Amino acid sequence: MTSETDDRQLWAALVSAEQERARRRVDFYRDARSRAEMLGQALNGSAWDRGTALDFLRALPDDVPTLLDRLVDHALTHTWALEARQAIAQAPREQIQPQLRSIVAALLPAAEDDEYRRLAELLVHLEHWSTLHELVQQAMTHDDPDIREVGEDFTEWYSPMWVRQA
Repeated sequence: MTSETDDRQLWAALVSAEQERARRRVDFYRDARSRAEMLGQALNGSAWDRGTALDFLRALPDDVPTLLDRLVDHALTHTWALEARQAIAQAPREQIQPQLRSIVAALLPAAEDDEYRRLAELLVHLEHWSTLHELVQQAMTHDDPDIREVGEDFTEWYSPMWVRQA
């Protein structure tokens, strides 16, 4: 068997596995009786469970509004931040923006500088400029110089975005 034949067989097996994965995703979406509950448990499960749940929510975001608080928690981690942001971004803005504003407001009083930065990055990713502006305003008046630095960074980089929205 040639290298080219081996490569074709490997590729065909990968395509077949992706097709099976897509079928299983649709089956779960269509047939699971407590889909959001299962996804919520998976978001608290093993790395494989979390990765699969985030991937599922990126592809089929109907349950994102229900799971938004947990997804924001994942957006604060270094491991899952990008995947969580991408999942949240797939939900219709009008469904998540008011809830997101409340979640951010509730997190800020106890947030450390890294959490401020991750929240700001999430809001930039979602283009949620008004809430980013609120976060930056709080950061700029904070006692912690590292949190103030987050406010300064995001003001420098993104203030034209919230000025345009006003």
